[in-house]
Amino acid sequence: MGRVLVAGTGTGTGKTTVCLALAAALTRRGLPVAPFKVGPDFIDVAHLAAVAGRPARTLDPWMTSPDWVRASLARHQPPGGLALIEGMMGLFDGAGGADDRGSAAEVAHLTGTPVLLVLDAQGVARSAGALALGFARFDPTLSLAGVIFNRVGGAAHRETLDAAVAPLGLPVLGGLPWDQTLAIPERHLGLLTPEARALSGEQVGRLASAAEAHLDLERILAVAAAAPPLPAPSEDAPAPPAEPAVQIGLARDAAFSFYYQDNLDLLEAAGALLVPFSPLADGGLPAGLGGLYLGGGYPEAEAAGLARNAAMRQGIRRAAAAGLPILAECGGFMYLCRAIKDDAGRRHPMVGIFDAVVRFPGRGTLAYCIVELAHPSPLGPAGLTLRGHEFHASSLLGPPPACARAYRVRRLPPGRPEAEGYLVGSALGSYLHLHWGSCPEVARHFMAACRSRAAAGRAALRAGAGGNP
Repeated sequence: MGRVLVAGTGTGTGKTTVCLALAAALTRRGLPVAPFKVGPDFIDVAHLAAVAGRPARTLDPWMTSPDWVRASLARHQPPGGLALIEGMMGLFDGAGGADDRGSAAEVAHLTGTPVLLVLDAQGVARSAGALALGFARFDPTLSLAGVIFNRVGGAAHRETLDAAVAPLGLPVLGGLPWDQTLAIPERHLGLLTPEARALSGEQVGRLASAAEAHLDLERILAVAAAAPPLPAPSEDAPAPPAEPAVQIGLARDAAFSFYYQDNLDLLEAAGALLVPFSPLADGGLPAGLGGLYLGGGYPEAEAAGLARNAAMRQGIRRAAAAGLPILAECGGFMYLCRAIKDDAGRRHPMVGIFDAVVRFPGRGTLAYCIVELAHPSPLGPAGLTLRGHEFHASSLLGPPPACARAYRVRRLPPGRPEAEGYLVGSALGSYLHLHWGSCPEVARHFMAACRSRAAAGRAALRAGAGGNP
């Protein structure tokens, strides 16, 4: 069927609403929709996956590479279906101001994907034409295939908007009305997650109906079908590992849900059996784990519930003391610290592997990062280089200087390298979200550490049973 990229003039224009409406309407038709998101993001990705009914993946040429982006899109575009790509921020916003690196525009260029530009129509009339003209002329080599308005005030408003854009020769492919029931609720660092029940089945139905009534779905599908074919991925799919599979505990609930799907895919390709568990609700870790992966999320919003589950906190602390390889990113790292102090001054005890207190509110941080492994860790030997991003609004009191730092981090814009990536035994915690597409071998290294730990555990069990298998 093809592919299309939905971009905006900036943050908050309605890209996510338009993409969710398209996914809901086309899925209702029975058309397979594979969702993608440009740039470092977890919440939009999760909503797209929930509505489309299949995993959503990140397309970020800065964190990974142009080849990775093209291969991912080609590999996961469904036969006879639509690859629906949501841009980030504005169409041309990326890693810097001098070029389009990391932007939706770069992804459109790299993949030959036509772009639909979402214009926020609230408080705008004829000026919509000026906006559309500026975006069309800023990069004439880009395939800007049409405009979609969002938050249209009514029929007369829509007629004015259409008339403003008509002289440009850009097709208007629809306009969603101003309707607060279509908006996704937000919290302090962005939209509510699907785990927080931000989208009900009723709301997904309203999104689908809005797209059917107000978007020209047939013309949008025709735009997508006109995209040139993507080259087949050059690399073959990794062969299944010869070693036995190992169970990896994956924290997933209202507190923890931020994972790059590519990281999970690479883990499974390296022999992981991912076992979801809830640090909020479960009474202990699943049995038979060879490792733990705790992603980001909103532990500060669920701090009281995490603190109440003392059995889980103690179980994770015992597992770490026994040498279980643990990878904790951002929210997962915060959970493994000694405590979280919320913005009301309340102190909530956490797992306590890392001797540090997380404090809210803190210094807001948003940056792309280049990470060099300075010391051996569960992610591999010293010298490996990865890329990722950092996004949080807390500050860290500790860990003490004696705590080993596994990472040497450079943030964009380039600055002085800093030590990060806290290492206690086989537990590695960091504020950074690393995209393993920048260095796929780290999945194999992590699984090797987990496989070794699992084998040691089986040997200990046999020894305790008197040597019987």
